[in-house]
Amino acid sequence: MPIRTLRITYSPRGDTAREPAQRIRMPQDAARILAGYLEAEPVEVCGVLCLTTQHEPLAFHEVSRGSLDATTVHPREVFKPAILVNAASIIVAHYVSRHIMGVMCLGSLCAHRE
Repeated sequence: MPIRTLRITYSPRGDTAREPAQRIRMPQDAARILAGYLEAEPVEVCGVLCLTTQHEPLAFHEVSRGSLDATTVHPREVFKPAILVNAASIIVAHYVSRHIMGVMCLGSLCAHRE
């Protein structure tokens, strides 16, 4: 069986322009950036934020969109976008919508969301 040659590419989505990237120095910096992508979601979402060697965001990719209270994530889908954009590091984010958090979360765990 012959081995196929692949050409792997990626292209940014045209509808996702955001403010200029700022270096991530603390977890709160990452949370602020990720909130812009995830906070309005009505279902659970898992995404990956790809970073440069200087911890500046390169790209955000939605890895998995779940149902009201669950989402399935495979490791291959987490690392694929990072490899395609030559990311030096990644931050994986799992978002649960606010109305679910209010039911499932203890107050002290969700205080930062209020």
